Amino acid sequence: MKAWAAAARGSPKTISPSFVASEIFPNNPRLEYSVPTKLLTTKVLSTKRFVFNSTALALLKAQLVANARSAHPPTRTEATTAVVWKAAAKAASKVRPFGPQSPHALISVVNLRNKASPPLPKASIGNLLDAAGAMCFPAGQLDLPTLMGELRESIAKINSEHIESMKGEKGHETFNEILRGLNHLTDVTVEGDCMFASSLLNSRIYDLDFGWGKPIWFYIMNPGLCRFMYLNETLKGGGVEAIVTLSPEEMEIFERDSEVLSYTTVNPSPLRFVQ
Repeated sequence: MKAWAAAARGSPKTISPSFVASEIFPNNPRLEYSVPTKLLTTKVLSTKRFVFNSTALALLKAQLVANARSAHPPTRTEATTAVVWKAAAKAASKVRPFGPQSPHALISVVNLRNKASPPLPKASIGNLLDAAGAMCFPAGQLDLPTLMGELRESIAKINSEHIESMKGEKGHETFNEILRGLNHLTDVTVEGDCMFASSLLNSRIYDLDFGWGKPIWFYIMNPGLCRFMYLNETLKGGGVEAIVTLSPEEMEIFERDSEVLSYTTVNPSPLRFVQ
């Protein structure tokens, strides 16, 4: 994106994109995967913005530190994702009653660039992404530290050793194992109660200038997933906004959740964060 913006501005300091991905992870025609149909929908969905301001973030992280089972403080991604995931799982269980062993799954998109050893070039182009899967059981006791721990543990599995196993001619075996794991997550959930999560925190998108000025807000479309969330920074103020997509029935419950109401503001104007 930086290279594209620099070229569009006619900048003399061009950034050459790196196409190292195709060398590290060769294309393999034996990899065939399509998103399970029960995760997709053509029905009407509800998408809303839930903004955690800097004060709410500090309070949330402090409460997680006080109750967490880990010495490592939560990141913004971990803390806010845990709040959204918990509320979404509770909403799903109220719309469709869950049995004691019925899970709600979270699939997080993970950027591989900083996970590799050594890290891949920042200007590398390609689908340098992986997916981390975690589960919770809404019929039982849900608490934020536990959900944050499940999320952290799932992402920690995507490390430099994991990336090494994805390289070369035998890398397709690792890819197939990943795909089988994702299919298992969706198979064991009730009606595909699986949420996809992505984070654009620290992406510096607000610094991009294609020649007509820097953006004050941006939005990424949901690719048609029934349950989807992504995190983005506010332009100023140190806040985080969660863009959440659910069914209208689930959203009606989600937006009235006590923790969502405690930590976020629903659909504030993006112009509010310009000053």
